[in-house]
Formats: sequence, C-alpha cells, structure tokens
Amino acid sequence: MVTVNQDFYTLRCINCKTEFDEHQTCTVCLKCKGPLDVVYNYDFIKQRLNLYALKNSPISALKYLTLYPILNLEKIVTLNEGGTPLHHCRNLSKKFNLKNLYIKNEGANPTGVFKDRGTLVEITKALEMGAKAVCFASTGNMAASVAAYCTLAKIPCYVLVPEGTPIGKLAQTLSYGARIIQVRASYSECAALAEEMAKRHGFYLAGDYAFRLEGQKSQAYEIAEQLGWKAPDYVLCPVGVGTNISAIWKGFVELKLLGLIESLPKIIAVQPEGCNVVVKAFNSKSKQMVRIEKPNTVCSAVAVSMPFDGPKVLTALKDSHGAAVSVSDEDVLMMEQSVAKEEAIFVEPSGALPMAAVAKLSKEGFFKKDDVIVCVATGNGLKDPKSAVKMIPEPPTIDPDIKEVDNYLKYKLYQIQSEGIKNKTKVLWTKIPAEKDLKKIIHSEFGIDTNPAVLKTIGSSIKEFETKGKEITKQDLQNIIEEQLDEYNSKDKYLEIIDFEAKTSKYKQASASIKVRYGDKVLLGQANGVGAVDAIITALKSSIKDHDKLSISLTDYNVEIFTGGVEATVKVTMTAVDKDGYKIHAHSTSPDVIVASVSAFEKCYNFLYLKNFKPKK
Repeated sequence: MVTVNQDFYTLRCINCKTEFDEHQTCTVCLKCKGPLDVVYNYDFIKQRLNLYALKNSPISALKYLTLYPILNLEKIVTLNEGGTPLHHCRNLSKKFNLKNLYIKNEGANPTGVFKDRGTLVEITKALEMGAKAVCFASTGNMAASVAAYCTLAKIPCYVLVPEGTPIGKLAQTLSYGARIIQVRASYSECAALAEEMAKRHGFYLAGDYAFRLEGQKSQAYEIAEQLGWKAPDYVLCPVGVGTNISAIWKGFVELKLLGLIESLPKIIAVQPEGCNVVVKAFNSKSKQMVRIEKPNTVCSAVAVSMPFDGPKVLTALKDSHGAAVSVSDEDVLMMEQSVAKEEAIFVEPSGALPMAAVAKLSKEGFFKKDDVIVCVATGNGLKDPKSAVKMIPEPPTIDPDIKEVDNYLKYKLYQIQSEGIKNKTKVLWTKIPAEKDLKKIIHSEFGIDTNPAVLKTIGSSIKEFETKGKEITKQDLQNIIEEQLDEYNSKDKYLEIIDFEAKTSKYKQASASIKVRYGDKVLLGQANGVGAVDAIITALKSSIKDHDKLSISLTDYNVEIFTGGVEATVKVTMTAVDKDGYKIHAHSTSPDVIVASVSAFEKCYNFLYLKNFKPKK
C-alpha cells in the first residue's frame, strides 16, 4: 500500500521555482527546462527521524531512508550500497605536508562506483511509478550501476553511450543484461536523445536528475559520521554532469539543518583541463557556462560538454565559499599511480582528479597543515584499466633461467615500472647520443641501468626510428626499452628479415616481395595478401617453406598507437603458436606499423625456434 504524504516533499525548478508533482515530471522543468530539486518539509522529516538508530546502527546508505523521497519501502531495490571506507592517507599526507588527508573510496560500492547510491533511489522510484522500461545516457559508470539495479528489479534497461566509452565499463553493463546503443556524439547529445526516446516510447528516463541526487547525498552523511559527526574543512569532488558534488553539498546542509553537525565544509570542484566548463565559469565569476563541443580528456567519466547540474554546482561553490580547479590528464594519470602505490587504492582516472588537485593546491600553499580534507574517489580503477596501463610500462619477459632473474635484479629493470611516463611527449635529443650518453639518459629518465648488449640494441632501434624521420620522445624511448627488455639476454636470430617491399591499392590485393636469411641460407619470396602485412608474412612463409621447421601461425595481432598524428609511434603485439601448440608473445615498436608488424612476427618465429631447438647445455 502506497501512502503519499503531500507534506513530505515536492519537486521545484532551481531556475524559475515552478513546483511539480513527480508524476508530471521528475527530470526537467516543464516550463524552462531547468534542473529540478527535491524540496523537503524538514519539520516532517524530524518527526520521522530516529536519531538513536541513525547514530548507532552500522554505516550504510540504507540507514538514511528517512531522508530519501521514497514512499513505498516495499519497492526498495538495493545491493547494500554505501558504507564505503574513509581512508586516512598517511603516506600522501606526509608527501603534501598535511595531517588529515582522507579518501572516501566510492569504488567500494557494489558495481565499483558512487552511482550506486543514486541508483538505489532512482530505480526504486521507477518501480513506484510503474515503469515498463528504463532508458538513459551514460559515459559508462551509470550504465553499469543502473543495469545492475534494473536486473534486480526485472525492468528492461536501454543505455545510450558515446562511442569509445571504456570497454571495461561496457563489459560490466552488458553482463548485467542491458541493451547498449553506442552513439557518435558527446554525452550531452546522448542525454538529449535518451530524453526523446523516453517520451516517444513511454520509458522511465533515468540519469543525473533530482532523484539520483537524493541517493548520492548519503556520501556527505557517511563522511560526517566517519569523522565523528563533524564536517571536514574541505571536500574535493570530480565534476562531470555536476549531480554528485551538488548532492554532497546538499547532504552536509541537511545534516547541519537537522542539528547533526555544527559547521559546513568548503566544496572544491575538480575537472580535467580538456573539459573544465564549471571551473571556467566559477573562476570568471560567471553564471553562464560555455559548452565545450569536443571534450578531450582521459577522464571519460566526467567528459561532459555542458553539465546539466552546472548551476547547482556553481551555487554550492558560492554558498560554501569553495573553489574550482583544473588539472592536466598527465597529472591525473600520475596521481592515479601515486594513490595506488602510496595508499593501495586503485581508482579510475576521474577518481584521481581530487588528489591531483590536492597536489596542485598544496604546492600553492592553499591548505593549512591541520585542515581536514576529504577527496571523493568516485570509481574503481578496474572501470578503466587501459588508462592506468598508459602510465605503467610493460614488465620484461624472461626464460625460466635464474641467470635472467639475476640480470633483472642487477640492472634494476623493475625501476622502469615504478617510474611511469611523465612528460611523455618530450623530445630527448636533436642528435643521436653516444652510447655512454645514452646510458646516462636512460638512467636519468627511467632509473634503470643497462648492460652493453641491451644498450647496443636500443641504439640500433633508435637509428631505425630516426631513419624513418621520427624524433625520439620519452614515450618512444620507453617503448624501445620495453621491447629490448623482452630479450635482454640477447640470442642469435635463426630467421632474419633482410628487406621487404609491399604494394597495395584500394581495390586490389596487396603484393609483397621479401629477402630473408634462414640459418645459413638467403631466400627470396613473393605473395599476395588481403593487406600489406598479410602479403609480407605470406611471402616470408613462402620463402622458407622448403626449410621451415616450425610452421607457426598467428593467433592474435594487436596494434597500439601512442600519441596522435600521422607520425605517432605504434606498438605491435603478436601471439603465435607452433605445430606442437606452444604459444609465444612478441612486441615491436616503430613509427611504421608495417615494419613493427613484420618485426614482431620475426621475433615470434625466433623465440619459438629457440624454444624448440635451443642447444642443450
């Protein structure tokens, strides 16, 4: 039985102040299209509030049900969200000379993101209102969260996401049974399309609207409770659509209004430099935000061209006497690694934004040493593992030989993993350095030592890059080093590709000729293929077919592009298997994708040859 109490709450437009019943609209104002806010009768709430239970029951989002706009508690859809850790950053506190730096780790929610708090309320309301299906737009995190809760509620779920959304988020969403549509557009355009879809087909429109905000404000309740029912001095939060940071501010305001805390925190909004609509507006003291047509940031969860709840964010920053900060993608990715290495918390890039802002503001002397600072880490790093990998060099591969382990330790090859890549586009020299100078550069940039054999092969690779007309950046040098670490206990090549030529066109098959050394024989081959790489490899196999001892075949082929532009460096990874089923992986880096591909195949062959015909000691 649903009991509707008209004194409990209403929905009000934050712009024109028009009020609505939730059955009229619970998304946007029907008059001016502005964002809606849930306005409560707090005297009514106080009558229902059990302060003893609130202060003594275990921490979770469900304990605050009295403060959510839910009318029928029998309809609640929950995965036991909330109750996430407030982690005291003892190591990073020392680094930034701060005593009380905390991370609210929202990645500990059921689907790995803060969105679950809002989804608790939103999908419960969808059930209350008799929804036949749910549709919404997402940059990835909300997609997984809403899909999970819709699965529990047995409601069909349609998700519109910008093309290129991290596959980790989409895999999770698809696993929950959601129906995903990728759109060649920004999040804002996806949101507009989802709104039209909901109207046309009678679906419940989910998203960063009023009911979601009400669930997400529980972050503020928990932060205060975990600090002994006190507000911190500062709360830093990433901003995409703006709903979450607005919710956190509202939560603290409500706690003070209800007499549960004595003061309010200052709110700091953090955005990446490539998508900083709110930061620009606040710091220019403007109430008008300027759309960014093409957000450009690794922080995909906050890549929003025009934040729908931007006006709420600007109000929260003003009322809390807060601030707004932009940080670079490079600083975000470096901080993602620092948080993991110093505090053992793995966050997605957007979740690292607040800590990156703390680092920036600390250098400027913004904080006092005793300030209590809480950073909201919005999502788990497994949401977007590819971004983390961009900063983590691939570890070397060795044969099962203790001497190779000894080399790994002797030359500190683990150092390259701990350094990551900062200033990855920095050009390292204008003229190829001498071997002794190259050794110093490698140690200075990556902290590793190199033996003469490795240094020689690195030098050869550098010359190949420059022959192609490519300047060597720090990213390029790291890729070259990684490639050589896979074979730093250098072996003789049984197969060596001396040269090749390939010809291709739009409508014809590619053709290739090749010259190889196979053992003590020099052989020639020609072949056609579906593309240049296929033609060259087929020509190679043709040239050695009468002598081939392995008959290897490719099982995987991946090309990764570093930085942008036609002069970008590519890294090719190939997986090959021999006739006995033994599998090997090989990497090659070059400014030329064909050269990298052919080189990777050559390595695969030689590794497998050594595995099969390595001389016995």
